[in-house]
Formats: sequence, structure tokens, C-alpha cells
Amino acid sequence: MMKKQTRSALVSVLAILVGIMMGGIAGAAGLSEPIFESPVLITSIGQSADGQLVKVLADRVGISYQYDSLAPASAVGDYKTAILVVGGSSKGLGAAGINQDQEEARAKAIIDAARAAGTKILFMHVGGDARRGDLTDRFVTITAPAAQYLIVVADGNKDNFMTNAAGSAPMDMADTLGDAGRLLKAAFK
Repeated sequence: MMKKQTRSALVSVLAILVGIMMGGIAGAAGLSEPIFESPVLITSIGQSADGQLVKVLADRVGISYQYDSLAPASAVGDYKTAILVVGGSSKGLGAAGINQDQEEARAKAIIDAARAAGTKILFMHVGGDARRGDLTDRFVTITAPAAQYLIVVADGNKDNFMTNAAGSAPMDMADTLGDAGRLLKAAFK
């Protein structure tokens, strides 16, 4: 039994890695042309581990970045692109020593700083349905409308919450994490 579960887990991990490595061939349908450029800041909004996944995607597709899970708004002006990886985690917030209200205030301050500096915002939700819930939805409501483009793993948008939160901003649904990497690469000049 354990051997079968281990084999199944290994196959799943390999499938994800192959998908990531195969990404980057086609463009992002939601964008008519790439709009993002370096330097790039990646930060977590909600303190889930999903920021780490986006770091791996960026590495795989050759995007240079600085990662700071608790990036202050004052840092945003140093970048042309801010990738906001949105996914709420009570454990992550606790480990970071902050609460929901403090993270919400940080998200709003980052958005205000990005607008003031002309920094473009790329919203990413890669945690799928498992990362959805009231906490994540709270952060999505704040950040999605401010983004110039959204990449969402489709499983996290079964109820069209992300679509509605995005408003008129261009958005692409990724079928897999590897597909999210392809879309990420295609969004950059």
C-alpha cells in the first residue's frame, strides 16, 4: 500500500516538473503583448507557501527577481514589476508575526506605492482550490483589481470569484502549475 502511494506521489511530482520545464512556448492569451519587465519583486500576500512555488517557476523560465515575503511598500519603487502571489495561510501569517489586518494594510500600501512609482502589478494565485477560503478571498478582493494582469490556476476559480474580482484586467487560467510558468514567461518582455 505504502509503495503504491509513494509511486503515485513520485509520478505526480514528475508530471508537475515536466510541465514546468515544458512551459514557455506559447503566449499569454489574456495579453496582446508582453507588458512586464525587470527588475522584478516577488512577494507573498497572505503568507502562504505559494510564493516559493512562484520563485521556482520564475527560476525555471529565466526571470530574474528579488523575493521578500514581507516586502514593505517602501521597496516597491525600486522595481518595474511586482508579482503579488496571493494565498492566505493562518500558519504563515503567524510564522511571519503578523495578523490578517496587518497583511491587508501591507497589501494596500504596496498597491499605493506601485501606483505612485509606475510599477506594474502581476497577480498570481497558484494554490488552486485548496488555497481558497475566506482568508485568501479577502486578499484577492484587495489585490486583483489593482493588477495589470492575472495568472490563476483554474482550479482556484471554479466559482468565478477570481474573474469577478479582476474586473476588466486581462487574466489567464493555467490548467497546471507548469502552464502558469509558461504564462509567466510570456508576460515578460
